[in-house]
Amino acid sequence: MSDYEGLRVGDLVPMAPATDGQAWIPAAAVVQLLRAIADGHRGLADDPECDLRGGADAIESEADAIECRAIGLAQ
Repeated sequence: MSDYEGLRVGDLVPMAPATDGQAWIPAAAVVQLLRAIADGHRGLADDPECDLRGGADAIESEADAIECRAIGLAQ
């Protein structure tokens, strides 16, 4: 069970305002996020009930969560 039950990966990405007011995330966080996506795909690879569409939907959902946080931070 996760220590972060109920949170999305995108909720855990560190974020700060940049000098131009846009949201900024460290490169290390981007690397961790990409590795989490890759790990998720490996976990789904052998599941006959899953396809690339399901993985894409999960990635899109995480992107939405990050985008919402970025918009909130930039306001």
